[in-house]
Parts: sequence; C-alpha cells; structure tokens
Amino acid sequence: MKRSIRNKKILVFCLAAVMAACSFGCSGAKTNSETEEIATETIDVNDTKLDLTFDYRKGPSIDATEAKDDDSSSAADATTAAADSAADGAATTAAATTAAGQPATVVEEVTQYVNVTDAAGQQVTDAAGQSVTEATVVGTREVDAAAAPGTPATDAPAPAATDAPAPAATDAPAASYTPAYDTCKAYWLDMTQYGDYMFNGEFLVIKFQVNQDIPDGSYPVTIAATDIASWDLVKFTPVTIDGEVAVNTTPKAQADAPADEFSLKLNSVSCKQGDTVTVVMDLQNNPGFCGFVIDIQYDANAMSIVEASGGKDFNSAIKLA
Repeated sequence: MKRSIRNKKILVFCLAAVMAACSFGCSGAKTNSETEEIATETIDVNDTKLDLTFDYRKGPSIDATEAKDDDSSSAADATTAAADSAADGAATTAAATTAAGQPATVVEEVTQYVNVTDAAGQQVTDAAGQSVTEATVVGTREVDAAAAPGTPATDAPAPAATDAPAPAATDAPAASYTPAYDTCKAYWLDMTQYGDYMFNGEFLVIKFQVNQDIPDGSYPVTIAATDIASWDLVKFTPVTIDGEVAVNTTPKAQADAPADEFSLKLNSVSCKQGDTVTVVMDLQNNPGFCGFVIDIQYDANAMSIVEASGGKDFNSAIKLA
C-alpha cells in the first residue's frame, strides 16, 4: 500500500504539469533539491508511463519583455500561464478583426535612408569619399497583422554597398529587429520500473532552422522552467546554463557545469542565415528521476524548430537506443 500511495502522489505531481497544457518549450545557481507535499489521487499505476514528448508547433506566444519563471514555480504553474496567455492572445486577435472578417492590421515604423550632414550642414563622407547615409524613421503605416515577421518596411531601397561600409557584427540583433519568444515543452514520465533513471551526458536535442532575413547577432535559447521529480517524491531544481544561436558572430563564453551539482546546460552554436543548427542539452550529476517537464524558450522570429528528440545518453538509459 505504501508503494501504491507513492505512485499516486508522484503521478499527480508530474501529470498535472504535463497534461494541463501541451507546449516544448537563467543562468545562475539554484537550489539543488527540495521536497514537496503532494495530494494523493486514485490512478492506475499501470498507466504511469509516458513516452518522451515535445510540443513546439504553436507560434510566438510569449512577450519579449516577459520575465522567466522564478525558481519556486512548478511546471504546472508555467503551463497554466502559457495556456492563459494563448487564450488572451486569441481573444485579442478576434477583437481586432473587422466586421467583414478581414485580417486585423498593426502599425509599424517606416524608415528611409538619408544623407548624414555635419553641424554646418555639409554632406559627411567616408574615407573613400562616398556619402554616408543612415536609416531614419519618417512615418508609420498599417500592415496585415498576419504577415510574416521581419524588419520594418522602407520607402526606399537599401543603398548600394558602395554608399557606406557594411556594419560590423554585434552581440545583439539590430535595433529595428523585434524578437517574439516561444516556448517548447518536453515532458516524460516512467514509473514502471519502481525507481529512478540514472544517467549523465547528452539529454535532449533540438534542431532549429535559422531564418534567412534576420540580422546578424546573438539569439538566446534558454531553459525557462523545470519540473523534475524522483520516485521518492523529491523535486529537483538543477543549476541551468543557457545557450545561444550566434548568427555571423562568435557566441559568448559559457559557464562550466558545476562539478558536484545537478545541472542542465544548453550548448551554444555558430551559424549563418538559412542554416540548420543543432542545440544539445547536457545533463550532469543526475540525482535520479522518473519524470520531468522542461520548458525551453527561443526567438520564433529568428528560427523555427524542425525536430526535437532525446539525446543519445537519455535514449540509452530508457532503452530507446
């Protein structure tokens, strides 16, 4: 009976998070583990196995300024918030459509390249004697809200390469670029072996298609929330290390995984526009667990997920490889 009660408790703990809403979806030290009191519920122990599942085909739903969940938040809280956000977004979109059912419009800035002058009103030239130009906001216009994301439209074509030197790569996208963060959720539960899975190494793998029209810069891929539990009802909160997709620039140096703490690390990658890149999540000092919900956040205006799967060490541990 004791074993059955434990099964029910941990099942409620994990399944409440993964079934409340389906969505696959930083850095810094966090509490390594904490215990939680969880209400019991009558559930068949034979149903306590879920294959590794990813949910990421939703479209942008998280505002760029939204703060990440604090360390005390459970995956159930995160998924409920995501569901509420999606519902609010749907209501806003419906309200914004016209009576004739036409797509709603949004206002965006219109920029134009103009010649740069000095304080005396004289044309500024570069070292080669060419006129120097800069992008200036000259007005606004309405565009279809359903249009694909991209840089603001301009009234004039970009100047030829000889008009001004190409800008140097930066650590962040150009100021005119607007990110749209989305969440990819991975969830898994297997209590059929009446114990925990012990493994380290390559945990999860996500393959991104980088968009062709994005500016050079660094696009973060972050671990937004974790809900990881053991057979003995212990909830583990790992140290997390975020990564990035660096487009035509060098990724920032990442912190090393702690030598003696449970940690998850997303490895950074370099690429150019249009590339397909693979971001790997590594796991170290695994305390043993039988279920998890992990949210990964990324910029859906810059890239899209084409495939997500378990890593080789995870697959080997649960007998998938």
